[in-house]
Amino acid sequence: MLTVTPLHPHLDHSPVSGTADTRPDRTVIGVDFGGTKTELALADPHGTILIRMRLATLAELGPDQALARAAEAVRQLAAESETRFDAPVAAHAAVAPGIIQSDRILLTPNLPGWEDLALSSRLAEEFGVPTVPVANDVRAGALAELRLGELRDVDPGLYVNLGTGLAAALTVGGHIVWGANRAAGEIAYANPGDAPLDAVAAGRAPLEELLGGRQLADQAKELLGDTATGGDLFRSTTPAAQELARQTLTVLAMALANMASLVDPARIVLGGGLMSVADVILPRLERLLADALPFPTELRAARFRQDASLHGAIVLALDDLRPQGARPGPDGS
Repeated sequence: MLTVTPLHPHLDHSPVSGTADTRPDRTVIGVDFGGTKTELALADPHGTILIRMRLATLAELGPDQALARAAEAVRQLAAESETRFDAPVAAHAAVAPGIIQSDRILLTPNLPGWEDLALSSRLAEEFGVPTVPVANDVRAGALAELRLGELRDVDPGLYVNLGTGLAAALTVGGHIVWGANRAAGEIAYANPGDAPLDAVAAGRAPLEELLGGRQLADQAKELLGDTATGGDLFRSTTPAAQELARQTLTVLAMALANMASLVDPARIVLGGGLMSVADVILPRLERLLADALPFPTELRAARFRQDASLHGAIVLALDDLRPQGARPGPDGS
């Protein structure tokens, strides 16, 4: 059964506050496909979320059922938009993990069977609309921060997602740098120096093995008990947990410093689940980066810490409303 959850406009996870007394003349729908859940949102032209929905992805059952149920939810949101707001849905967009190319999705182990999916054209068919722009979820999260969050008016900027997965995005001149294969920012595959050079060829993601949310959660449970989370490592007074937290932040600072030394960002924005302990992590990282960089960069927690990808899908849909010549290209230009 689908659950429709209206959001009050002033809630923090609405990108823009205060549209309670106005009715939008049109709306957009963003869809965020994940390995566990699929989230959808109806938003107004300012990016304010009006209604959210959440579905189980049921990834083990393959893409067809997930896309069909998402399409059903999209139709339900469109009906809500017409009846509650008297506004038609003018654009749709979607995000998903992996390297999303025109005819396939690479590096998406949490969505088995999606590898040969031409996601954009398939969603347009399922939704019954002409186009559905699609993008990688983390790069879309960076887009949300660039337009609506902590990367506004920052150039260049660096967004790093510290969640179950590990990825980053570079913003230059107000655009996302997607890369030649749309794979820019896949830092999970960076080698911290102690993994063999063929680790990626062997199917490993060396940096994510050290900093990924699942790995940190497993270590926290081992050290602190079955109810512990990865964030608990950084608040614990247990010596073993404190040492692991120190090592983790050292590796993270080194990774951030290496990226920053290449692009000299005006600001680094950190998002993802680990930002639940931002008050503990950020001051330590700032000290480490101050020692590691000739020109230390500003460090901030993301505005959208838990649902950046969904907001990114909304921004993609809003971009589709622009005049053809003013839309960002598929490479972010």
